[in-house]
Amino acid sequence: MFEKLLEPGRIRTMPLRNHILMGPTETHFTREDGCISQEEIAYYVERARGGAALITTHQVQANTKIDPIDPYPRSARLDDDAFIPMMGELTDAVHLEGAKISVLLTPGGGAQALGVPYDAGTDGMTDATNVAPGTIRCPVANKPVRPLTIEEIHQTVINFGKAAGRAQRAGFDAVTIHAHFGYLIAQFLSPFFNNRTDEYGGSLENRARFLMELIAETRKNVGPRFPIILRIAIDEKIGEAGRQIEESVELCKMAEAAGVDAIDCAAGLMMSIPWLCPTVYHEKAALAPLSKQIKDAVSIPVFVQGRLQDPEIAEQVLENGQADFVSLSRAWIAEPEWAKKVACGDAEGIRRCVSCNHCIGDRIANLRVLRCRVNPIAGREWKFGNALPKAQEKKHIAVIGAGPSGLEIAYRCGSMGHEIDIYDKTDRFCGGQIMAAKASPGKEVLNNVPRYYEAQLAKLPNVHVHLNTELDEEAVKNLDCDVIVLATGGHPFVPPIPGIKEVETVTAPDVLTKKVSVNGKILIAGGGQTGVECAYMLMGEGYDVSIIEMLPMLGSDEEQLTHMTIMPVLEEMGLKSFVSHQILKVNANSVQAKDLLSGREVEIPFDTLITSLGTRPETALLDAVKASGKPYHVVGDAVQAGNIRAAIESGFFTAQKI
Repeated sequence: MFEKLLEPGRIRTMPLRNHILMGPTETHFTREDGCISQEEIAYYVERARGGAALITTHQVQANTKIDPIDPYPRSARLDDDAFIPMMGELTDAVHLEGAKISVLLTPGGGAQALGVPYDAGTDGMTDATNVAPGTIRCPVANKPVRPLTIEEIHQTVINFGKAAGRAQRAGFDAVTIHAHFGYLIAQFLSPFFNNRTDEYGGSLENRARFLMELIAETRKNVGPRFPIILRIAIDEKIGEAGRQIEESVELCKMAEAAGVDAIDCAAGLMMSIPWLCPTVYHEKAALAPLSKQIKDAVSIPVFVQGRLQDPEIAEQVLENGQADFVSLSRAWIAEPEWAKKVACGDAEGIRRCVSCNHCIGDRIANLRVLRCRVNPIAGREWKFGNALPKAQEKKHIAVIGAGPSGLEIAYRCGSMGHEIDIYDKTDRFCGGQIMAAKASPGKEVLNNVPRYYEAQLAKLPNVHVHLNTELDEEAVKNLDCDVIVLATGGHPFVPPIPGIKEVETVTAPDVLTKKVSVNGKILIAGGGQTGVECAYMLMGEGYDVSIIEMLPMLGSDEEQLTHMTIMPVLEEMGLKSFVSHQILKVNANSVQAKDLLSGREVEIPFDTLITSLGTRPETALLDAVKASGKPYHVVGDAVQAGNIRAAIESGFFTAQKI
C-alpha cells in the first residue's frame, strides 16, 4: 500500500527518499532583521524527522533594495552574505534528519506586497510606493505602484542570481523560483498586471522574458547540476483577464527548455485567494487536473498540491499519472510525522488537516505566528518537540466529555503515563457540537478530529473509554480518581427575546444533525458560522432560507478564505440576508426587526424559526465536581465558547498542569 508515495525519487542530481514533499508554509518566526530563527529551524526539523523527502521553505527575499516593500512583515532574506550563517544552520539541521531542502526564492512582492518597508520602524515615514511590471495596482493591496525600469529589471536578475548562489553556499539542495501567489514574477507573467509595451510586456514570450532571465542567471550562479524548481500558478482563476491553462502549458515548456528541473503546480492570485489554499468547499486534490495537463506537456517532474491531506488520495493522484510528486503544506502543519506514519502503516494515526485555513487566514494574514486548529504543538516545536514529557508522578484522571478538549487531554495525559477514564453520554467521540459542525456540505472533513483520537487512544492501554455513559451528580461525587476534568462542552443559547418562548423554535445544531425537521419558509436567527452552514445545507435541499444577523456581515467568525469561498455560492443560491438587523419581537409566524443602520422596522415571515445565537458553557456537573473534594480542571467550551482550536489547546495546556 502507498507504493507510489513511498518509492524513492529524484530531481536532476538530487535523490529523494520518497515522493512526499513539504510545500511552503509561512510561519512569521523569521527575525525582524530577516534571519531565520531557532524557532523556525525547530519547526522544519520536526517535518524532516517526520519523513518529508524535500522541504521547501517559505518565501525568501533576494531583492530588497529594488523591491523595498516586504510582501508581509518578517520575511526571510538572502540578499546579503550576512544571512548565510543561519540559513546554514537550517540546512544542516534538516539534513541530519535525512531530508533535502529547497529555498523558495523571490525577487519581491511587487504590486501585491502587503507589508511595510524592510527597514523596521519607517512605516508611514517613507515613500511606500510598490514596484510593479506596469501601472496596474493589485486590487487587494490597492497600493500606488510604479513600473520597474529596464535597468532595475536587469539589476533584479543579477541580485536574484547572487541570492541563488548564496543558497547553494548555505547548503540548500535546490532553488525554487517563486513565480506564484501573484507576487512580482507572477505579475510579469500575468496579462492582468503586465501592461508594459517594451520587450517585457505584451506577448507570452515577452511577459516570460523576466522569468527566463532569472532562470538563466540562477543557472549561471549555481552550476549545471544544481536543481532548479519553478513554483507557478497554472491557472490564475480570474477568467480571461488572467493567465489560463493554455498559456501555462506553453510557459512550462519554455521553462523546461530554459533549464528548470521540476514544475511545482499551483493556482490563483490574491484576487482569487481561496485557490491559493483551497478550502473545505473545494474538492480534494482540486489542482490535480491542472498538474496533469502540465505533466502531459513536459518531461521533467511535476508536483501537485491542494487538499491532499489523505494519503489514500495522494497515492491515487500518483497512480493516475496526474503528477510525479505530491506537495503537502497544511497537512504537514497538522501532522509533522505524515510520511513516517504512512511508511510504518499508521495512516489512521495521522492527525489529518481539516482544511480550515486557520493557519493562513486567521494567523498569517493577521500578522500572527503560525498555529494550527488541530495540532496545538504546531509553531511550538522549539518548546515541546512533538510530544509532552512523561509524567514524573502518575495519576488517575477522570475526563467527563469526549469532545475535542476532553479527547486531547485524555490523549496527552495518557501518553504521559497517567491512568485515564473518559466518559461521554453519546455513543461516539465528538458526539456533540462537532456532530453538527461536520453535517453541513463540505464540512465532512471534520470527521478527521474523532478519527485521529480513536486511533491514538486505541494504542494506549491506560486509557479506558466509557461511551453511552451519562454521569449524574452522585456518580461524579463518587468517582474513584485523583483528578477530575470537566469537558462537557456547551449548549445552544437562546436570549430572552420578547415572544420567543411562546413560539416553537428549533436550534441550528438539531437541524444540522437531523434531530428535528423543518418546513416552509426558513428564518435563521443568527448569521455566524453555524447559521451560515445551516443555511447552506437547507438551501441545498431546496428550502427558501433567510438569515437575520445584528452584525454587518454574515459569517464574520469564519476564516476569511473560507468565507470568501462560500458567500458568493450562497448569494447565487438565493440566500436572503438581513444584516445589521436586531430582532425586537417574535410573533407566531414572523419576527419584528429593526434595521440598525436606518432605524426602520421590518417584519420577516417564517414557517420555521431556527436559532443560531451562540453557545453557553455546559456546567451542570460543576457543583458536583467541586463537592467531590478532588482537584479538578474545566476545559474547552465548558469554560468559554470557542472553536476547535481553542478546545484542543485548552486540553493540551491543561494536560501540563496535572
